[in-house]
Amino acid sequence: MTRGQVTKNKQNGQQKQDFFGKKHELTICVGIALFGVLPTLSHAQNFITSDKITHPIPNNMMGHAPTPATITQETTKVEPNSTDNDLTTFATNTAQITSSSPDIIPPKPIHPSPSMDTTLINNESISQDHHANTQKSQSFAKLTQYYHPKPSTGGHVARCDGVWVLPKRQNLSQNLGYQGGDDNNTFYAQADYAYHDNKDHAELVGNVIIEQDGQQITANKLTYQPSTGQMHATGQVLFSDDRLSDADASKVSGAGIIGVAHDLHHLNDGKTVIAHDVAFASTAINAHGHAHTLNKIGDNQYHMQEVMFSTCPPNERKWHLDAKSINIDNNTGRGVAKNTTLRIGNVPIFYLPYFNFPIDNRRASGFLLPTAGVGSNSFEINTPYYLNLAPNYDATITPTVFNNKNPMLTGEFRYLTKHVGTGVLRGSYLPDDRKYDDKDRKSLFYDHHWQSKRHAHLSAHAHYRYVSDSSYLNDFDTLGIEGNPLNLPRNIRASYYNDHISADLRAETFQTLHGKNNDGTVILDKDKPYSRLPQLSVHYRLPKIGNESDALNQLNVKGVHNSAYFKKSIKDNSETEKSGFRMYNQLSFSYPMTRSWGYATPSLALTHLYTSYDEDSLIGQNLTEDEGTYSVFAPRIGLDTGLFFEKAGSPFGLYDDSLGGHQVIMPRLKYTHTPYKDQSKIPNFETAIGQISYERLLSDSWFLGYDRIQDLHAITPALHYRYIDGTGLTRFDGGIAKQIYLNNIRVGVDDSEVFTGSTSGMAWRASILPMNNLWVETGGAFTPNHDLNTIVTWLRYQPRDNQLYNFGIIKRKNNPATGQLALSAYTASAVFPINNRWRVMTQTQYDNKNNRLLDALIGVNYEDCCYGLSVYARRYRNDLNPNADANNAIMAEIRLNGITSSSKLNRLMSDKVLGYDTVNRAWQQDY
Repeated sequence: MTRGQVTKNKQNGQQKQDFFGKKHELTICVGIALFGVLPTLSHAQNFITSDKITHPIPNNMMGHAPTPATITQETTKVEPNSTDNDLTTFATNTAQITSSSPDIIPPKPIHPSPSMDTTLINNESISQDHHANTQKSQSFAKLTQYYHPKPSTGGHVARCDGVWVLPKRQNLSQNLGYQGGDDNNTFYAQADYAYHDNKDHAELVGNVIIEQDGQQITANKLTYQPSTGQMHATGQVLFSDDRLSDADASKVSGAGIIGVAHDLHHLNDGKTVIAHDVAFASTAINAHGHAHTLNKIGDNQYHMQEVMFSTCPPNERKWHLDAKSINIDNNTGRGVAKNTTLRIGNVPIFYLPYFNFPIDNRRASGFLLPTAGVGSNSFEINTPYYLNLAPNYDATITPTVFNNKNPMLTGEFRYLTKHVGTGVLRGSYLPDDRKYDDKDRKSLFYDHHWQSKRHAHLSAHAHYRYVSDSSYLNDFDTLGIEGNPLNLPRNIRASYYNDHISADLRAETFQTLHGKNNDGTVILDKDKPYSRLPQLSVHYRLPKIGNESDALNQLNVKGVHNSAYFKKSIKDNSETEKSGFRMYNQLSFSYPMTRSWGYATPSLALTHLYTSYDEDSLIGQNLTEDEGTYSVFAPRIGLDTGLFFEKAGSPFGLYDDSLGGHQVIMPRLKYTHTPYKDQSKIPNFETAIGQISYERLLSDSWFLGYDRIQDLHAITPALHYRYIDGTGLTRFDGGIAKQIYLNNIRVGVDDSEVFTGSTSGMAWRASILPMNNLWVETGGAFTPNHDLNTIVTWLRYQPRDNQLYNFGIIKRKNNPATGQLALSAYTASAVFPINNRWRVMTQTQYDNKNNRLLDALIGVNYEDCCYGLSVYARRYRNDLNPNADANNAIMAEIRLNGITSSSKLNRLMSDKVLGYDTVNRAWQQDY
């Protein structure tokens, strides 16, 4: 046979025919399991059964080197011949072959005999002649031909020394083979020489290549017996699967695999495959390994002996796993490794006599990787065990051992239901904590979420938090990731929204832990939040009236409803109880009139506030029901106006040549009048005064909540400016505003908050993009005396995708009129690479007013294609007692690529550093 299949003979114009027959195809499949590539040979039901084959080359020429006369640009056709039933041997060459291999010597004729079956020998006889060390080196030597080094770029060493690359396909299907029927089952082959006895033996010799549906096998020799399905490939058998590029590659078992075996056998049961000295690599996860012996038993079960696996480069194997045996079962989606050792270099680090692991996305019970941490006062080790209870629910049991406490047991139960949603229940228990006066320590957390399938905008949630004591979270969260909030929520809520309405119904209470204020005073019952039993919040907007051209179509009608029963028991006599019912309703009308040069929007709002104390509060304050009921109604009128001025070019023409663009200036004047209504006896359940800012001065109320109706009679002039460059980027967007009061503001959240000034003072905000990788955000306000009242400034610099620097400052003065407390603090963070493998991550928060460090974290992270390492330290304060000594924690995480993962450091940085998630994704995908 030529180095290619038989094609059309131009001399006689006869139709082409596959060497293996039009419908008699030999199929070779390649499969994969974790730690190894598992080649399989499916039983071909038919081979060439015709005994009528022509003799393109006389038999007496076999065994001799072909003469130049036999070398031709054309391949030779094989077709039936009814006059010849003799043993047939054939061999041909092409000029293309002789140019690359000019000294090809054809093998001697092979005659069938009873001893021919010895070609397909069993596993035992092969093992006896198996020279492991020599063959392993030969297999790896051939495999590493497909590991291509990466060059260093920009002075940076490549994170991975190289990548595994699939062998180049010969694309035999472009020119050779049968093209009809199902292309996925079509089989293509080529070799230097081929032999078939017309009965029960075929043989391909020399540069054998087999291709089928993106899979390829090359070997020095391949023999096949059609009647039994036995097949034997020898001579550095190379197999690969490049179906990874297909659209459904994620569903292909074996895609992106390269393997080299000393020999490969397909036994006569049609199912069993045996291979020896198998070196393999995966282009998908950039991993490689070796198996001394590989057996495929049936369609979905595999057994490997003396297995090695690593994701490191083959020339720098920093770690690898050694296993005495590995059994793979695709039916269950699990693998079992026995006598497994993790080695760093050649040093054994960790041993597992039995290891059950997943080979796909299906879940199964088994131990998860342990974790360890060091805190200020303890060292802990966690050993979680996962329970796959059912397809829609599971559990994890985690024993935790401390160096200075009794062991703790933590359980987590997850569920997924068809109709009532998903949820997670977590609980922990530690008996007789000798570091906590021999008291039991425990916690219970619950989260549930439901999303309606019939109504996409309808959902429900439930949350429950409980801890046995105020120190629990601080003691058992080594790095302080969960924080230590004063109030742990317990609520259930349902939400709905569409184009015209959004509604939220909830019932909520809290577990309030014992804590202290910044001044060291104990938090009292009067400072605790109210429970809402329940609370309904609705925002709605009426549909437009008429067509767009109709005058009434411009009318906007909006409404707000918020009602709740608030309950807060006072047990420490810090004040008399003030619980009760509150209902707030507001209906507003506005009619915007917009032109190209400006706009004017008159508005009208009607607001009603109703409050009544409950029976406990009436008794505590010695009030009658009428005396404890309050109803307030107040209208509000307003007019918001503005002008538009647009100019081409950059500010002052400074960037006309480089940036161009245009500028927009919008002067604005807003009038608001809400008359004063006495609300001094109405309890405040949840309302606070917002910090004075540019946005707050242009709103209709300073209050955040629905317990007060502000008496605001003011004119607010403002100026807004925006510069957009020629590419469409907003380089500057900001404004200034100032409220001028026509009457004193008399309504506060309590009697002490009365604003008697004539103006609010100037407030501003600005967003600036001076460079494409530098962002500046700033905002603040002055007092009426032009002193600085508050300032918040944030800078973000990102010179590269994987590099980030942040700096922020906040300062504010004490303002009794608005309840603002003094604060001076700084925050900074940095994430930057030292080179392509090492980076530094740090963040800090500093309380300048009290001269103390609130939170600081610094860590280093190493990444290559072999493993990842993070070492970091954190110093932070307890939120419940900020004056107490700071906590210290040190953590080290190691990730073996392809085996383990870790995320605590990423969780910390994501919570603390703005923009970290984007930078981290770029780092993970770096070269």
